[in-house]
Formats: sequence, C-alpha cells, structure tokens
Amino acid sequence: MIIKTGRFGELEVSDSEIYTFPKGIPGFEEQMLFFIVSPEEDEPFSFLQSVADGDLVFVIADPFLFRSDYDIELPESALAELQIESADQVLLRSIITIREDLDKATINLVAPIVFNVDTKVGKQVVLATSSYTTRHPLFPAMEKR
Repeated sequence: MIIKTGRFGELEVSDSEIYTFPKGIPGFEEQMLFFIVSPEEDEPFSFLQSVADGDLVFVIADPFLFRSDYDIELPESALAELQIESADQVLLRSIITIREDLDKATINLVAPIVFNVDTKVGKQVVLATSSYTTRHPLFPAMEKR
C-alpha cells in the first residue's frame, strides 16, 4: 500500500511491515497502526510513522546505543499483552525528543516502545518503578558544555 507522509512523501509499505498498537501510544490512543522507517542502515535514528496520520511520526532509537548501562525489566503483563515468549521476538526502541537542536535532544528511558517482531504488535510500556527519566539527555557530554 502507498502511505502519504509529511516527512518522507509517499512510501510503499507492505502489510508485513505494519505494527498494531491495540491501545495506541499514550497521547495518541486513536492511532493504532505504525511502521518503522529506517533511512540508512548505519543511522542510529529511525522513525515510527503512523499509517493513518501522515504528519504523526516519532524519532526513535535503540536506547542501548546511548546508554550501554540501560537495564529494565518488562512487566509480565506487557509481555503477555505482546505475546512475547522469547527475547528474540523483542525489538526495543525509545522515543527521542529534539527541541532546539540535536545537542539538547533527550531520550525517554522510562517508557520504551516494545515490538513483537513475530506478531507485529507494539506497545509503549511505562515502567512503574524506574530510576530513569522521560527526558534523559541523549548526549550527556554535550549538556556539560
């Protein structure tokens, strides 16, 4: 199918690339279908694009690329909802927020987006007990300058 996006123009997306978010994403509960746009293989950033709203897109990244010590335990309820039975089914991403410039970008480590790559179901999981923040500096060394 052809999907019109505000950022990427028209994209051809197969049904097998679309993830269903049964409850949407917090703040965007009405948007339940998304796909991942990865501009280049070496690029650390990807985009989570809504199927229905071409202007709704989130910048996402692998949190372990920016925090090698990132350590979370997904709640059993989230694993059950996503039908996750093994670690190789999981793709984990975090939403990046870029305000004025990339140096001040933040990453949401308290609510990762969890994808089941087999069933194509996704969910933003809010970690109830976490020492992380929703606005952790993406580039901490840049913040200190």
